[in-house]
Amino acid sequence: MENVTIGLALIAGILSFISPCVLPLVPAYIGYMSGRLTHNISRQTARGGAAPVSLAFRLQMLLHGIAFVSGFTLIFVLIGLFTTALSSIAGQHVGTFTEILGRFGGLVIIFFGFQFMGLAPQFFAWLRKKGQSGLLDNVLLSVAVALVAAGLFYWGFLEQALVALPLTVVLVAAMFAKGAFTQPAVFWNGVFDQIDSALYSDTRGEIGANGRDGLIGSAFMGMVFSAGWSPCIGPLLGTILTVAATSGASTGDVALGMLLLTAYSIGLGIPFVITALLLNSAQGFLRRLQRQMNKIKLFSGSLLIVIGALVASGQLQSLSQTFSRGEFADFTYRVEECGVGFFEGRLGLSHVGPCLQGRLIPVAINQSASGHFTADAPALEFLFHADPGDIIDVEVRSVNETVPEFLMRLYGPDDIALAQGAKSESVVVEDEFYPLTAFSLAAGGPYRVELSNASGTESARFRVKIRDAEPIATTDDASQSFAGNLLTSLTEIASDLLPSVGLAEGNRAPEFAIATIDDDIISLADLRGKVVLLNFWGTWCGPCRREMPEFQKAYDEWRPRGFEIVAIAYNDSEAAMADFRDEFALDFPLALDNSGEINETYGIQTRPSSYLLDQDGVILARHFGIMTESQLTELLMNALADE
Repeated sequence: MENVTIGLALIAGILSFISPCVLPLVPAYIGYMSGRLTHNISRQTARGGAAPVSLAFRLQMLLHGIAFVSGFTLIFVLIGLFTTALSSIAGQHVGTFTEILGRFGGLVIIFFGFQFMGLAPQFFAWLRKKGQSGLLDNVLLSVAVALVAAGLFYWGFLEQALVALPLTVVLVAAMFAKGAFTQPAVFWNGVFDQIDSALYSDTRGEIGANGRDGLIGSAFMGMVFSAGWSPCIGPLLGTILTVAATSGASTGDVALGMLLLTAYSIGLGIPFVITALLLNSAQGFLRRLQRQMNKIKLFSGSLLIVIGALVASGQLQSLSQTFSRGEFADFTYRVEECGVGFFEGRLGLSHVGPCLQGRLIPVAINQSASGHFTADAPALEFLFHADPGDIIDVEVRSVNETVPEFLMRLYGPDDIALAQGAKSESVVVEDEFYPLTAFSLAAGGPYRVELSNASGTESARFRVKIRDAEPIATTDDASQSFAGNLLTSLTEIASDLLPSVGLAEGNRAPEFAIATIDDDIISLADLRGKVVLLNFWGTWCGPCRREMPEFQKAYDEWRPRGFEIVAIAYNDSEAAMADFRDEFALDFPLALDNSGEINETYGIQTRPSSYLLDQDGVILARHFGIMTESQLTELLMNALADE
């Protein structure tokens, strides 16, 4: 997916709302918005009955939803900027920033939970009452608060004493200047007055009564939740994140990348705003539950406290990362690929359901796609978009040592089976087979290639490729035909003996030698006899952070059978790469292409990009964008089938 428009980015964001990675964010958002809603309703009813739901009150909830979305959009776009265009400056520090924001923000969420439960106002009222008996006038209270603040600084800034100590000194100096240690009662009463002024709009303690006072708080909540959450990286979002990350990216490239990220975030935010409106429509129902309002407030506040603890401890981020791997990542890919394909017109409405279920796989002409027959999925379809007059070959390669019989049919844009392309009889695939050769397509639109497991075998793996073809040449001269066929056969034999150097599948990969960050020299010639994955990446590359742990799993599993990974970074530093390796416990070779020569030789435009080479250095597959564990496993099962 190379050409990403603002409209497609917006659509991809909307589709991401149903991806598994967003699941941890939804209850957090609902907990915050419902807590604010029940708090306001409780305050209104306490002031004299259930007033009618006004347009202004509805607008207030909408504005808070928009403020929340604006908050996480800001952080998400800034993270995209830091991890791509500004990688050399701040890319390696993004994780530190988000963890610090998550720790302190989690504490703020917990405070909001107590606030919505009504416990915070009661606590401050209790302190004021105790202050009359001398509690606030005790200098030990100021000392205790200073010590607690020092501990929070130390914990919040990731146990970095060099950061926590100066902040503690500044805080203690400010408290001393304000009289916290000489006139503690005056100081603390002044602090409580400032808290009241910041949180409450009147003496009755109604938070944000005019609908504007809490908007900054809602935006901050969005910023905090974005720090404790990371999206699933699908093909389109992966492309967006790498737009500004190519070498020599111009200001225009950076601006385009940020614009696309903003469009994606706005698209993701649209369902959240709609959710705010749906919650707003529940006001009438909540007003009828006035007798249970205290329990509702207790539940919504408790939910926020739990969520705040998850954010502060990093567990929400861990949960989000869990949902970005394995089968969850595959589902995210299908959601984005199928949804965007429908809006682009590459998939019809009838194709969306099978596509989301994994029974229909979109594939572009001249690209490969893997398939897997199982007892639950005895048939698979591959959908591609063609123009009138296109001539195609359909190539099926086996991944198993033995492949069962299957039936194959080609369906046109009108979903009618094309007789010329139908294979009604069973065929056995041993190495590779072209069921359709030089088939001319009469009309443009989506075509489907259907493969059915005719023998009923429960497991069979294969790869399908629909590619451009040339018309079959015919001649009446038998001698010319014989000579031409002989010459073609000799050419093919020579090509098999010594494939030409190039970047297409079937070519020998260009040779190179490079030093790893451990000062070892590694070259392709040294890796002959092994299946090699060349991965082009960067520590600043968001999709790479999702991909590398999957590569390590595959490396652990397949290395004993002759698998090697060489990960080549560019526009990076060895120190950042070493930290990245330690963070994800990587033990395959990492190398830095300082000059960019190898990246240029392999035509790398986006990261991550990967080439899989066989034991002779011949390119088996190319993959541009993030590669999931299941995709890599499919390729390795084919490449190492005989090992």
